[in-house]
Amino acid sequence: MNIQHLNPVKLAALAALTGSLAGCVIPLPSLGHHRSMSIPDTYPLGAVSRAHWHTQQTNGEATDFIIHRNEFVDNSSELTPYGRDHIAEIAARMSSAPFPVIVQRSWNNADPELDAARRDLVVRVLTDLGNPDADQRTVVSQPYSNGFNSVEGEQDYGRVIQSRSFTNSGAGGFGGGFGGGFGGGFGGGF
Repeated sequence: MNIQHLNPVKLAALAALTGSLAGCVIPLPSLGHHRSMSIPDTYPLGAVSRAHWHTQQTNGEATDFIIHRNEFVDNSSELTPYGRDHIAEIAARMSSAPFPVIVQRSWNNADPELDAARRDLVVRVLTDLGNPDADQRTVVSQPYSNGFNSVEGEQDYGRVIQSRSFTNSGAGGFGGGFGGGFGGGFGGGF
């Protein structure tokens, strides 16, 4: 059989029957070029997971623009020292970040007047610090996540401390096992 006289459809069928090995190159004389039969369009190493971690980082940066209730003195619109520092950091980054500024609302939206007063204070401070779009970008809302309560925070702290002591004892951690180091297992590592 002379493959140069086959049309491209018949040639592709012949290639599928005879050249089913991955990576083989079948000449297509009637088309004037070679076509690879290997798997095309593979992603570079790390490209899929990199997109995930980039999204996580972006979401984390958005949470930097949340002013929480505990950054105000008791039930007032006066900022705590930490709140004043935090709003200065937000003001410095606002021009280069697209995120809204969120003022966390009162519990169960119980005091909308206080929420409005806090928002007005935040807008005024951000505007005074050089952000003319602060009024359009500042909202009263719940944060993206609820955060931890004291019991959950205490439990997580205990888990972190316990995992560090377990890691430092040579029984776990990166590599871990009976050998420690990067290789782990029974033979050690680097």
